[in-house]
Amino acid sequence: MIKDLLKSEFGKGTIILFFTMNVYNFLNFLFHFAMGRMLGPSDYGVLAVLMSIVYIYGVPTEAIQNIISKYTSNLNYKKKDGKIKFLMIKSLRKGFNISLILFVFASILSFILSIFLSINYWLIFITNFFLFISFSSPITKGILQGRKKFWQLGNNLIIESSLKFVFAVSFVMFGFKVYGAIVGVLFGVLAGFVFSLFFNKDLLGKKSEKIELPGAYRNSVPYFIIMLVILLVFSLDVILAKRFFSPELAGKYAILSLLGKMIFLGTLAVSKAMFPLTTERNINNIDSKSVFIKSLILISIICVIGILLYLFFPQLIISILFGKDYIEMAPYLVYSAISLSFLSLTNLVLLYGLSVDKIRYSGYLFLFLILEVILLFLFHNSIKEYIIAFMFSNIVMFIGSFFFLKK
Repeated sequence: MIKDLLKSEFGKGTIILFFTMNVYNFLNFLFHFAMGRMLGPSDYGVLAVLMSIVYIYGVPTEAIQNIISKYTSNLNYKKKDGKIKFLMIKSLRKGFNISLILFVFASILSFILSIFLSINYWLIFITNFFLFISFSSPITKGILQGRKKFWQLGNNLIIESSLKFVFAVSFVMFGFKVYGAIVGVLFGVLAGFVFSLFFNKDLLGKKSEKIELPGAYRNSVPYFIIMLVILLVFSLDVILAKRFFSPELAGKYAILSLLGKMIFLGTLAVSKAMFPLTTERNINNIDSKSVFIKSLILISIICVIGILLYLFFPQLIISILFGKDYIEMAPYLVYSAISLSFLSLTNLVLLYGLSVDKIRYSGYLFLFLILEVILLFLFHNSIKEYIIAFMFSNIVMFIGSFFFLKK
Protein backbone atom coordinates (compact mmCIF):
# COMPACT_ATOMS: atom_id res chain seq x y z
CA MET A 1 0.00 0.00 0.00
CA ILE A 2 2.80 2.42 0.92
CA LYS A 3 4.66 1.64 -2.33
CA ASP A 4 1.51 2.28 -4.38
CA LEU A 5 0.89 5.49 -2.46
CA LEU A 6 4.39 6.80 -3.19
CA LYS A 7 4.03 6.03 -6.91
CA SER A 8 0.61 7.65 -7.25
CA GLU A 9 0.02 11.23 -8.33
CA PHE A 10 -1.50 11.92 -4.92
CA GLY A 11 1.53 10.43 -3.17
CA LYS A 12 4.05 12.42 -5.20
CA GLY A 13 2.09 15.64 -4.77
CA THR A 14 1.72 15.05 -1.04
CA ILE A 15 5.45 14.38 -0.58
CA ILE A 16 6.41 17.55 -2.49
CA LEU A 17 3.94 19.73 -0.61
CA PHE A 18 4.63 18.04 2.72
CA PHE A 19 8.33 18.84 2.36
CA THR A 20 8.01 22.38 1.00
CA MET A 21 5.07 23.39 3.21
CA ASN A 22 6.81 22.17 6.32
CA VAL A 23 9.92 24.13 5.38
CA TYR A 24 7.49 27.05 5.02
CA ASN A 25 5.93 26.25 8.41
CA PHE A 26 9.36 25.87 9.99
CA LEU A 27 10.39 29.31 8.74
CA ASN A 28 7.12 30.74 10.04
CA PHE A 29 7.83 29.05 13.33
CA LEU A 30 11.29 30.65 13.38
CA PHE A 31 9.58 33.98 12.85
CA HIS A 32 7.36 33.46 15.91
CA PHE A 33 10.29 31.98 17.84
CA ALA A 34 12.37 35.10 17.13
CA MET A 35 9.50 37.50 17.84
CA GLY A 36 8.60 35.74 21.10
CA ARG A 37 12.14 36.17 22.36
CA MET A 38 12.84 39.63 20.89
CA LEU A 39 9.54 41.28 21.85
CA GLY A 40 8.78 39.59 25.19
CA PRO A 41 5.38 38.22 26.35
CA SER A 42 3.45 41.53 26.38
CA ASP A 43 4.46 42.84 22.94
CA TYR A 44 4.36 39.35 21.45
CA GLY A 45 0.77 39.07 22.69
CA VAL A 46 -0.08 42.18 20.64
CA LEU A 47 1.66 40.74 17.58
CA ALA A 48 -0.16 37.41 18.02
CA VAL A 49 -3.51 39.23 17.97
CA LEU A 50 -2.50 41.13 14.80
CA MET A 51 -1.45 37.85 13.18
CA SER A 52 -4.81 36.36 14.17
CA ILE A 53 -6.51 39.25 12.37
CA VAL A 54 -4.30 38.44 9.36
CA TYR A 55 -5.55 34.83 9.52
CA ILE A 56 -9.14 36.07 9.53
CA TYR A 57 -8.38 38.31 6.57
CA GLY A 58 -7.00 35.12 5.04
CA VAL A 59 -10.54 33.70 4.79
CA PRO A 60 -10.73 34.86 1.14
CA THR A 61 -7.23 33.45 0.61
CA GLU A 62 -8.15 29.84 1.35
CA ALA A 63 -11.62 30.09 -0.23
CA ILE A 64 -10.41 31.79 -3.43
CA GLN A 65 -7.42 29.47 -3.77
CA ASN A 66 -9.65 26.40 -3.54
CA ILE A 67 -12.21 27.83 -5.98
CA ILE A 68 -9.55 28.89 -8.50
CA SER A 69 -7.80 25.55 -8.05
CA LYS A 70 -11.02 23.68 -8.79
CA TYR A 71 -11.77 25.61 -12.01
CA THR A 72 -8.12 25.48 -13.07
CA SER A 73 -7.97 21.74 -12.48
CA ASN A 74 -10.86 21.22 -14.89
CA LEU A 75 -9.36 23.55 -17.54
CA ASN A 76 -5.89 22.07 -17.09
CA TYR A 77 -7.26 18.57 -17.68
CA LYS A 78 -8.67 19.83 -21.00
CA LYS A 79 -5.39 21.69 -21.76
CA LYS A 80 -7.13 25.09 -21.98
CA ASP A 81 -4.20 27.36 -21.01
CA GLY A 82 -5.74 30.39 -22.73
CA LYS A 83 -8.84 30.10 -20.59
CA ILE A 84 -6.72 29.70 -17.45
CA LYS A 85 -4.95 32.95 -18.36
CA PHE A 86 -8.30 34.72 -18.79
CA LEU A 87 -9.45 33.33 -15.42
CA MET A 88 -6.30 34.64 -13.72
CA ILE A 89 -6.43 38.18 -15.16
CA LYS A 90 -10.17 38.62 -14.64
CA SER A 91 -9.96 37.34 -11.08
CA LEU A 92 -7.05 39.65 -10.20
CA ARG A 93 -8.98 42.70 -11.42
CA LYS A 94 -12.07 41.79 -9.41
CA GLY A 95 -9.98 40.92 -6.40
CA PHE A 96 -8.34 44.35 -6.29
CA ASN A 97 -11.69 46.17 -6.50
CA ILE A 98 -13.19 44.10 -3.68
CA SER A 99 -10.13 44.46 -1.44
CA LEU A 100 -10.13 48.25 -1.88
CA ILE A 101 -13.74 48.50 -0.68
CA LEU A 102 -13.09 46.18 2.26
CA PHE A 103 -9.94 48.10 3.21
CA VAL A 104 -11.94 51.34 3.59
CA PHE A 105 -14.57 49.65 5.79
CA ALA A 106 -11.96 47.81 7.86
CA SER A 107 -10.03 51.03 8.50
CA ILE A 108 -13.18 52.63 9.92
CA LEU A 109 -14.09 49.61 12.07
CA SER A 110 -10.53 49.46 13.36
CA PHE A 111 -11.26 52.37 15.71
CA ILE A 112 -13.74 50.16 17.61
CA LEU A 113 -11.45 47.13 17.48
CA SER A 114 -8.47 49.08 18.84
CA ILE A 115 -10.53 50.13 21.87
CA PHE A 116 -11.92 46.60 22.44
CA LEU A 117 -8.46 45.00 22.30
CA SER A 118 -6.45 47.90 23.77
CA ILE A 119 -4.14 47.97 20.73
CA ASN A 120 -2.87 51.10 18.96
CA TYR A 121 -5.10 52.00 16.00
CA TRP A 122 -2.22 52.39 13.55
CA LEU A 123 -1.05 48.84 14.16
CA ILE A 124 -4.47 47.55 13.13
CA PHE A 125 -4.56 50.01 10.21
CA ILE A 126 -1.29 48.60 8.84
CA THR A 127 -2.68 45.09 9.30
CA ASN A 128 -5.62 46.02 7.06
CA PHE A 129 -3.25 46.16 4.05
CA PHE A 130 -3.19 42.36 4.14
CA LEU A 131 -6.67 42.51 2.59
CA PHE A 132 -5.09 43.37 -0.77
CA ILE A 133 -2.89 40.26 -0.60
CA SER A 134 -5.87 38.13 0.49
CA PHE A 135 -7.65 38.80 -2.81
CA SER A 136 -4.66 38.51 -5.16
CA SER A 137 -2.12 35.97 -3.93
CA PRO A 138 -4.61 33.04 -3.71
CA ILE A 139 -5.51 33.50 -7.37
CA THR A 140 -1.99 32.90 -8.66
CA LYS A 141 -1.34 30.18 -6.07
CA GLY A 142 -4.66 28.50 -6.83
CA ILE A 143 -3.69 28.32 -10.50
CA LEU A 144 -0.39 26.68 -9.55
CA GLN A 145 -2.28 24.23 -7.36
CA GLY A 146 -4.91 23.46 -10.01
CA ARG A 147 -2.21 22.88 -12.63
CA LYS A 148 -0.57 20.52 -10.12
CA LYS A 149 2.65 22.54 -10.15
CA PHE A 150 3.35 21.47 -6.59
CA TRP A 151 7.08 22.27 -6.64
CA GLN A 152 6.47 25.85 -7.77
CA LEU A 153 3.67 26.28 -5.23
CA GLY A 154 5.85 24.95 -2.44
CA ASN A 155 8.89 27.01 -3.44
CA ASN A 156 6.71 30.10 -3.57
CA LEU A 157 5.68 29.53 0.04
CA ILE A 158 9.31 29.05 1.11
CA ILE A 159 10.39 32.30 -0.57
CA GLU A 160 7.51 34.15 1.10
CA SER A 161 8.26 32.88 4.60
CA SER A 162 12.03 33.42 4.20
CA LEU A 163 11.61 37.06 3.24
CA LYS A 164 9.00 37.59 5.95
CA PHE A 165 11.46 36.32 8.55
CA VAL A 166 14.36 38.43 7.24
CA PHE A 167 12.31 41.64 6.99
CA ALA A 168 10.61 41.27 10.38
CA VAL A 169 13.75 40.36 12.34
CA SER A 170 15.68 43.22 10.70
CA PHE A 171 13.00 45.81 11.46
CA VAL A 172 12.65 44.67 15.09
CA MET A 173 16.43 44.75 15.54
CA PHE A 174 16.38 48.37 14.35
CA GLY A 175 14.00 49.17 17.20
CA PHE A 176 10.60 49.26 15.44
CA LYS A 177 9.21 46.55 17.76
CA VAL A 178 5.65 45.40 16.86
CA TYR A 179 5.44 47.89 13.99
CA GLY A 180 8.58 46.40 12.46
CA ALA A 181 7.29 42.86 12.87
CA ILE A 182 3.94 43.43 11.16
CA VAL A 183 5.44 45.52 8.34
CA GLY A 184 8.07 42.82 7.79
CA VAL A 185 5.34 40.22 7.42
CA LEU A 186 3.50 42.48 4.97
CA PHE A 187 6.61 42.91 2.80
CA GLY A 188 7.20 39.14 2.84
CA VAL A 189 3.72 38.18 1.62
CA LEU A 190 3.83 40.92 -1.02
CA ALA A 191 7.08 39.45 -2.34
CA GLY A 192 5.43 36.02 -2.32
CA PHE A 193 2.68 37.33 -4.61
CA VAL A 194 5.23 38.71 -7.06
CA PHE A 195 7.01 35.36 -7.21
CA SER A 196 3.73 33.48 -7.72
CA LEU A 197 3.16 35.60 -10.81
CA PHE A 198 6.66 34.67 -11.98
CA PHE A 199 5.94 30.95 -11.56
CA ASN A 200 2.87 31.39 -13.80
CA LYS A 201 4.81 33.33 -16.45
CA ASP A 202 4.29 30.60 -19.08
CA LEU A 203 0.59 31.52 -19.14
CA LEU A 204 1.34 35.14 -20.04
CA GLY A 205 2.54 34.10 -23.49
CA LYS A 206 -0.72 32.30 -24.22
CA LYS A 207 -3.60 33.85 -26.12
CA SER A 208 -6.37 34.69 -23.69
CA GLU A 209 -9.63 32.83 -24.31
CA LYS A 210 -12.79 34.15 -22.70
CA ILE A 211 -14.53 31.76 -20.36
CA GLU A 212 -17.97 31.92 -18.80
CA LEU A 213 -18.38 30.55 -15.30
CA PRO A 214 -22.14 30.22 -14.78
CA GLY A 215 -23.05 29.97 -11.14
CA ALA A 216 -19.48 30.70 -10.02
CA TYR A 217 -20.52 33.20 -7.37
CA ARG A 218 -23.38 31.05 -6.09
CA ASN A 219 -21.18 27.95 -5.97
CA SER A 220 -18.45 29.84 -4.14
CA VAL A 221 -20.64 30.58 -1.10
CA PRO A 222 -19.91 27.23 0.67
CA TYR A 223 -16.17 27.80 0.14
CA PHE A 224 -16.25 31.17 1.86
CA ILE A 225 -18.46 29.96 4.69
CA ILE A 226 -16.27 26.93 5.42
CA MET A 227 -13.00 28.88 5.24
CA LEU A 228 -14.48 31.66 7.38
CA VAL A 229 -15.57 29.25 10.11
CA ILE A 230 -12.30 27.26 10.05
CA LEU A 231 -10.09 30.35 10.23
CA LEU A 232 -12.23 32.06 12.86
CA VAL A 233 -12.02 28.94 15.03
CA PHE A 234 -8.27 28.93 14.30
CA SER A 235 -7.84 32.56 15.41
CA LEU A 236 -10.51 33.65 17.88
CA ASP A 237 -8.99 31.95 20.92
CA VAL A 238 -5.91 34.20 20.72
CA ILE A 239 -7.96 37.34 20.06
CA LEU A 240 -10.31 36.72 22.98
CA ALA A 241 -7.40 35.77 25.25
CA LYS A 242 -6.13 39.33 24.76
CA ARG A 243 -9.50 40.51 26.08
CA PHE A 244 -9.80 38.07 29.02
CA PHE A 245 -6.24 37.86 30.36
CA SER A 246 -3.48 40.26 31.33
CA PRO A 247 -1.11 41.34 28.50
CA GLU A 248 1.64 39.04 29.78
CA LEU A 249 -0.62 36.01 30.26
CA ALA A 250 -2.24 36.60 26.86
CA GLY A 251 1.24 36.57 25.31
CA LYS A 252 2.04 33.27 27.02
CA TYR A 253 -1.25 31.79 25.83
CA ALA A 254 -0.36 32.91 22.30
CA ILE A 255 2.75 30.69 22.46
CA LEU A 256 0.62 27.79 23.71
CA SER A 257 -1.78 28.29 20.83
CA LEU A 258 1.04 28.69 18.31
CA LEU A 259 2.58 25.33 19.22
CA GLY A 260 -0.79 23.64 18.76
CA LYS A 261 -1.29 25.38 15.44
CA MET A 262 1.97 23.91 14.17
CA ILE A 263 0.12 20.59 13.97
CA PHE A 264 -2.69 22.14 11.92
CA LEU A 265 -0.24 23.85 9.58
CA GLY A 266 1.82 20.67 9.29
CA THR A 267 -1.19 18.78 7.89
CA LEU A 268 -2.20 21.34 5.26
CA ALA A 269 0.13 19.80 2.67
CA VAL A 270 -2.00 16.65 2.64
CA SER A 271 -5.32 18.46 2.15
CA LYS A 272 -3.86 20.80 -0.50
CA ALA A 273 -2.49 17.86 -2.48
CA MET A 274 -5.79 16.00 -2.12
CA PHE A 275 -8.05 18.83 -3.28
CA PRO A 276 -7.18 19.09 -7.02
CA LEU A 277 -6.93 15.31 -7.33
CA THR A 278 -10.34 14.55 -5.82
CA THR A 279 -11.78 17.46 -7.83
CA GLU A 280 -10.42 16.04 -11.09
CA ARG A 281 -11.65 12.54 -10.25
CA ASN A 282 -15.11 13.84 -9.41
CA ILE A 283 -15.34 15.77 -12.69
CA ASN A 284 -14.41 12.64 -14.64
CA ASN A 285 -16.71 10.34 -12.62
CA ILE A 286 -13.82 8.44 -11.02
CA ASP A 287 -14.12 7.29 -7.41
CA SER A 288 -12.30 9.71 -5.08
CA LYS A 289 -12.97 8.08 -1.72
CA SER A 290 -9.67 6.19 -1.77
CA VAL A 291 -7.72 9.46 -2.00
CA PHE A 292 -9.78 10.90 0.86
CA ILE A 293 -9.19 7.85 3.06
CA LYS A 294 -5.43 7.95 2.40
CA SER A 295 -5.45 11.66 3.32
CA LEU A 296 -7.39 10.96 6.50
CA ILE A 297 -4.91 8.26 7.55
CA LEU A 298 -1.88 10.49 6.85
CA ILE A 299 -3.26 13.43 8.79
CA SER A 300 -4.26 11.17 11.70
CA ILE A 301 -0.71 9.80 11.92
CA ILE A 302 0.79 13.32 11.92
CA CYS A 303 -1.65 14.44 14.63
CA VAL A 304 -1.00 11.44 16.88
CA ILE A 305 2.77 12.00 16.66
CA GLY A 306 2.31 15.67 17.55
CA ILE A 307 0.03 14.90 20.50
CA LEU A 308 2.46 12.33 21.92
CA LEU A 309 5.42 14.72 21.65
CA TYR A 310 3.50 17.47 23.41
CA LEU A 311 2.23 15.03 26.06
CA PHE A 312 5.62 13.62 27.07
CA PHE A 313 8.00 16.54 26.42
CA PRO A 314 6.05 19.81 26.97
CA GLN A 315 8.60 21.53 29.25
CA LEU A 316 11.53 20.57 27.05
CA ILE A 317 9.80 21.85 23.89
CA ILE A 318 8.76 25.18 25.39
CA SER A 319 12.03 25.86 27.23
CA ILE A 320 14.20 25.13 24.17
CA LEU A 321 12.05 27.10 21.74
CA PHE A 322 10.80 30.04 23.78
CA GLY A 323 12.67 30.07 27.06
CA LYS A 324 11.68 29.92 30.72
CA ASP A 325 9.34 32.92 30.47
CA TYR A 326 6.70 30.64 28.93
CA ILE A 327 7.37 27.40 30.83
CA GLU A 328 4.21 27.67 32.97
CA MET A 329 2.18 26.81 29.83
CA ALA A 330 3.74 23.31 29.63
CA PRO A 331 0.93 21.41 31.46
CA TYR A 332 -1.62 22.66 28.93
CA LEU A 333 0.32 21.96 25.73
CA VAL A 334 -1.29 18.57 25.10
CA TYR A 335 -4.77 20.19 25.17
CA SER A 336 -3.68 22.62 22.49
CA ALA A 337 -2.34 19.73 20.40
CA ILE A 338 -5.61 17.81 20.66
CA SER A 339 -7.64 20.92 19.81
CA LEU A 340 -5.76 21.69 16.62
CA SER A 341 -5.58 18.02 15.61
CA PHE A 342 -9.36 17.82 15.53
CA LEU A 343 -9.50 21.10 13.61
CA SER A 344 -7.07 19.60 11.06
CA LEU A 345 -9.36 16.62 10.57
CA THR A 346 -12.42 18.86 10.29
CA ASN A 347 -10.67 20.94 7.63
CA LEU A 348 -9.88 17.80 5.60
CA VAL A 349 -13.44 16.45 5.79
CA LEU A 350 -14.97 19.76 4.67
CA LEU A 351 -12.40 20.30 1.89
CA TYR A 352 -13.15 16.84 0.54
CA GLY A 353 -16.84 17.66 0.57
CA LEU A 354 -16.17 20.84 -1.41
CA SER A 355 -13.97 19.08 -3.96
CA VAL A 356 -16.66 16.51 -4.81
CA ASP A 357 -19.66 18.88 -4.49
CA LYS A 358 -21.10 17.07 -1.49
CA ILE A 359 -21.42 19.88 1.04
CA ARG A 360 -24.91 20.67 2.28
CA TYR A 361 -26.30 23.27 4.68
CA SER A 362 -22.89 24.97 5.05
CA GLY A 363 -24.47 27.93 6.83
CA TYR A 364 -25.13 25.76 9.88
CA LEU A 365 -21.36 25.57 10.45
CA PHE A 366 -21.66 28.93 12.20
CA LEU A 367 -23.34 27.07 15.07
CA PHE A 368 -19.97 25.53 15.93
CA LEU A 369 -18.36 28.96 15.89
CA ILE A 370 -21.08 30.30 18.19
CA LEU A 371 -20.49 27.33 20.49
CA GLU A 372 -16.78 28.15 20.69
CA VAL A 373 -17.40 31.82 21.49
CA ILE A 374 -19.96 30.96 24.18
CA LEU A 375 -17.64 28.42 25.81
CA LEU A 376 -14.66 30.80 25.79
CA PHE A 377 -16.76 33.60 27.29
CA LEU A 378 -18.05 31.26 30.01
CA PHE A 379 -14.82 29.46 30.85
CA HIS A 380 -11.86 31.82 31.14
CA ASN A 381 -11.11 31.86 34.85
CA SER A 382 -7.82 30.08 34.12
CA ILE A 383 -5.71 29.05 31.14
CA LYS A 384 -6.53 25.38 31.75
CA GLU A 385 -10.26 26.04 31.80
CA TYR A 386 -9.96 28.18 28.67
CA ILE A 387 -7.94 25.69 26.60
CA ILE A 388 -10.17 22.74 27.59
CA ALA A 389 -13.23 24.72 26.47
CA PHE A 390 -11.47 25.39 23.16
CA MET A 391 -10.59 21.68 22.82
CA PHE A 392 -14.15 20.57 23.52
CA SER A 393 -15.60 22.90 20.86
CA ASN A 394 -13.17 21.53 18.25
CA ILE A 395 -14.06 17.91 19.05
CA VAL A 396 -17.77 18.70 18.67
CA MET A 397 -17.08 20.47 15.36
CA PHE A 398 -15.17 17.47 13.97
CA ILE A 399 -17.98 15.06 14.83
CA GLY A 400 -20.53 17.46 13.35
CA SER A 401 -18.57 17.97 10.10
CA PHE A 402 -19.61 14.53 8.81
CA PHE A 403 -23.27 15.57 8.90
CA PHE A 404 -22.51 18.18 6.23
CA LEU A 405 -21.50 15.56 3.65
CA LYS A 406 -24.17 14.35 1.25
CA LYS A 407 -24.49 10.60 0.98
